[in-house]
Amino acid sequence: MRFEEDNAARFTPQLVSRLSLSPAPRPSARQWGILVLLQAAGYFGQFDRTIFGTAVPQIQSDFGLSDAEMSYAASFVGLAAVLACAVSCLSDKFGRARVLTWTLVPYTLATACTAISQGIVTFAFFQFLAQAFITAEGIISHVMVLEEMPADSRGWAIGALNTGSACGVGLALLLFGISNGAWRLMYALSILPLLGVGYVRRALPETRRWASLKDTSLSADTHDPGGLQLPAVNIGSPGGDFLGLHHEHEERSSSSPSKCHKQLEQVKQQHVAILATTFLGSLFPSSANFNVSKHIQVVHGFGATGYAKLSFIGGFLSLSAFALAGYFGDRYGRKKLGILGILLKTLVDVAFYSVAAGAESVSLIVILFCIRVALGMALDTNFQALSGEVFPTERRTSAQGILVLIGGLGGPLGLLFSTRLVPYVGTTAAAARLLACGQLICAVILCLWLPETRGRELEEINS
Repeated sequence: MRFEEDNAARFTPQLVSRLSLSPAPRPSARQWGILVLLQAAGYFGQFDRTIFGTAVPQIQSDFGLSDAEMSYAASFVGLAAVLACAVSCLSDKFGRARVLTWTLVPYTLATACTAISQGIVTFAFFQFLAQAFITAEGIISHVMVLEEMPADSRGWAIGALNTGSACGVGLALLLFGISNGAWRLMYALSILPLLGVGYVRRALPETRRWASLKDTSLSADTHDPGGLQLPAVNIGSPGGDFLGLHHEHEERSSSSPSKCHKQLEQVKQQHVAILATTFLGSLFPSSANFNVSKHIQVVHGFGATGYAKLSFIGGFLSLSAFALAGYFGDRYGRKKLGILGILLKTLVDVAFYSVAAGAESVSLIVILFCIRVALGMALDTNFQALSGEVFPTERRTSAQGILVLIGGLGGPLGLLFSTRLVPYVGTTAAAARLLACGQLICAVILCLWLPETRGRELEEINS
């Protein structure tokens, strides 16, 4: 696949127009190519990530673990965000495309080794490594999309990337149902990405924002008076000032020190707010998210095959939520969509774990499950776009790694807190309901302290 450097026209492929339920944007050929390659790269990563969450009862049974022991193992694997943060930070120094290629072999081998683990200790260790590199890969992929796509369609592109990656989830669920929960076989099949994805990634180019930043840094190091060398093609919206350097220079020259100090405080405020939202948004719903598989399979009696069918159907019906959430965020604003999504997600989480087991509740639990999946997809898309937009290019991937680290710490802490809470509230479902209500705090932070990024260039948001 070639990535031309000319001023190619923006367009929408006919296939995308027919499949997309939302009005598709019109990126350039280069931008479409990068999006397609990143989707291919994330496909098997999501396949691997889905196995652990889906096969919790089978893994727990094979290793003879109690609920508490399984929660502790999951908490340890969640700490993989620490290593993922370190790996993703390398892309700010060495380049997005290069580091993304580095992640392929480690995560594939670690996943394959998981299939032959002899106990929960080796299982957790190999999954720790695999999840670290998969997470780093996801961070860098989303940053590349944000840095390459036009300002008027960044949210839609994040949604499209997630949609392609979610197909890996569908494949995992399909194999999970066919194999009746044979999780070792599924992990062994994860070696397949080495055959195709590695070859595909060779064609992935570096983002122009990062390349331009590095060119500027080199010019400064050699005392080049030429300053920033703008790329030949406008990455942002048509007719827009890509980096907004002219306007930024005028504003800085005419701004008073007090105004600059105020702007600096606003930038710091949005960074602190996104960190807090990430941590709390991972902590409070962690129990509700982790226990879905067991709640469906054991409490409501669906079993492994029934849960796989339900997940596959629910995920397939909800795939449009990715692109729709991105489109509506681009059009109406990420803050409005995020606040509404959090309120609905909290309500559905509480309702999902309040439904009593029985034949008469099957239809209700299926409906709530599908709505919950769709809301999770929509919130992920909206928040991934917003959290990447509020940081500058030179620190964007490092910041995303820190956010994943913060979220990775929040998730295990939420599971541990939920485990300790069960003796006081009676059941795991009751603990999940109680913790889920804390998501409302995230809606308050989003409303009061985070900026609206819709339609704005990345440089403008962080000026």
